[in-house]
Amino acid sequence: MTTYALLIYRTAPPAEPIPELEERQALAGHRLLQAEATARTELHAVARLDAPATARTVRARATGHEITDGPFIESKEWLVGFYLVDCTDEAHAIARAKLICADPHHVIEVRPVNWRWRP
Repeated sequence: MTTYALLIYRTAPPAEPIPELEERQALAGHRLLQAEATARTELHAVARLDAPATARTVRARATGHEITDGPFIESKEWLVGFYLVDCTDEAHAIARAKLICADPHHVIEVRPVNWRWRP
């Protein structure tokens, strides 16, 4: 079993609302993934992040730390949430990503996690 991060990016601007019907359809896939992975004790974390304007980025500099507003890179896509979930293999992780990728303005990045703190 490998832990995967399913990183959810939105391609539409933050100011562009998601139509209610599209949001309901997208949330159905999220609820399905959450229920299935929770039942198998494979879901470790899930979060919906706030808009990029609320983000702060901290960078180490020779003179100390620099703190700037917003995400750390210029991008047309912005990180809106993530799952941290155990999957049997990459194909299983991709199948789960497909469940939460119903909105055409969302992109899911599937990435294995090499280290995770376990209490």
